[in-house]
Amino acid sequence: MILMIDNFDSFTYNLVQYLGELGAELWVFRNDAITLDQIAGLKPAGIVISPGPGRPEDAGLTIPIIERFAGKIPILGVCLGHQAMGAAFGGVVARAPELMHGKISQIHHDGNGLFQGVENPFSATRYHSLIVAEDSLPACFEITARSEHGLIMGVRHREFVLEGVQFHPESIMTAAGKIILKNFLQMCTPGSAIRTAPKNSDSKNTQPAEMNLQSPPAQSGVTDTKKSAPATFAAKTANSTTIQLALQQVLEQVDLDRQQAYSVMSEIMSGAATPAQIAALLIALRMKGERAQEVAGFAQAMRDKAAPVRTQRPHPIDMCGTGGDNKGTFNISTVASFVVAGGGVAVAKHGNRSVSSKSGSADVLEALGINLNLTADHMSQCLDEVGMAFLFAPVLHSATKHAVAPRKEIGARTVFNILGPLTNPAGVKRQVLGVYDRRLMRLMAEVLVELGAEHALVVHSEDGLDEISVHGPTRVIEVKHGNLAERTLTPKDFGFTELYYESLSGGNAGDNAGIALRVLNGKPGVARDVVLANAACGFWVAGKAKDVVEG
Repeated sequence: MILMIDNFDSFTYNLVQYLGELGAELWVFRNDAITLDQIAGLKPAGIVISPGPGRPEDAGLTIPIIERFAGKIPILGVCLGHQAMGAAFGGVVARAPELMHGKISQIHHDGNGLFQGVENPFSATRYHSLIVAEDSLPACFEITARSEHGLIMGVRHREFVLEGVQFHPESIMTAAGKIILKNFLQMCTPGSAIRTAPKNSDSKNTQPAEMNLQSPPAQSGVTDTKKSAPATFAAKTANSTTIQLALQQVLEQVDLDRQQAYSVMSEIMSGAATPAQIAALLIALRMKGERAQEVAGFAQAMRDKAAPVRTQRPHPIDMCGTGGDNKGTFNISTVASFVVAGGGVAVAKHGNRSVSSKSGSADVLEALGINLNLTADHMSQCLDEVGMAFLFAPVLHSATKHAVAPRKEIGARTVFNILGPLTNPAGVKRQVLGVYDRRLMRLMAEVLVELGAEHALVVHSEDGLDEISVHGPTRVIEVKHGNLAERTLTPKDFGFTELYYESLSGGNAGDNAGIALRVLNGKPGVARDVVLANAACGFWVAGKAKDVVEG
């Protein structure tokens, strides 16, 4: 049995899943939900100390566990657990020279212990702001791995079976992660070829892990974790999937981190998740409330799975909204995209069929005679040669077909309703993104920051449009190189001296195609001016104009 010490971190779920997939029986306790004597009574074959927020000295029994069981039970420390090892033996945990949250590094290692059979170097994900300072590293440790910049990424005790890694082997972006964890499980077996036998080992406490899911008998005052500690979970993960673990977590009102969300969406798109699991997770997320890192993880997975559209043109933009405002307007952002493209900006217009009206962007473009079913390569060619391409979502995001039936059966809005504008297969970094609900503005802006947007506007008008309006003020959150700025744009900002009261309503695809042609032919009126206002924002984010007035 492997004992997992959970430092109140969602990455613990990933570690549990990976170790379970490798055949380990796991018991998981939060760092304040078990005593040292209870650990001794359980006689685990190994101990894994999870990542977590804050500093090691604030992480409950984390350091005392290392001090008590080093040399008696094999121990693996991950991120915070790695730092705790240094602190337990007298090292200093200091600020890292650079904040590393979700960044990839090349890890160079010594090829021994945890790293036996691991490619050298290999890519690994890092999430940390602290490190074990090398000038304070206790003499009992040897450095086993470094980043490309020379920072300590792994340590090994010279006498005990005790190793730590600063990176996250449980991250999907750490390709060698399972090999590293498998090596640790082998270290937990006496006589293993990759185990360095500790001088002070107690063979009674280093029994091989038993591969069953039965609860161990109560010993030394240890009680059933499922009853005694609400903050813990009994690990039944040998046959659990990513989405099952995520659903359990979300039902407990615990947010997923970006990596978990990425893994869940990858599982959905691979067809590995059942319709019931997909539906349950979508509803549970909506009840909990989606967070920026969750939506970003979902969006990144969809981007990575989509057929890519590439262009040689600099700074392509997108202009699209979530739909769902139920205002029945004509296709404003679609027509504005033609105006912006005509002004020399590459527009990778991402869209689908109708959501909030009788005619979606795909419907009106089809009515205009545009072929929706081009391949990604042909879309790339259009973007390069013409300066505009329509990226029809069903063609490029074919893997999302596995979620179609559950979404229809649910019949309610879910996170998928806001993912479209975030998953442009051309990888645009600049866009105008409309939302159907003002309450979504901050969330979508934060997601764009997570996804690396260079310049974007998240917009919602006070008359309820997911567009810039000429009927009244429009609230805007500007996203620029990681910073957010809120502002309000009025029709006067676009040079319109009077408010319009005429309707912006559209009709079916044919009706809206007619409106589009009239606007593009320059017919004056409210339709033309609302298109110009939205196009001005497109020129602004593209860098063709310094502001909406110039746009």
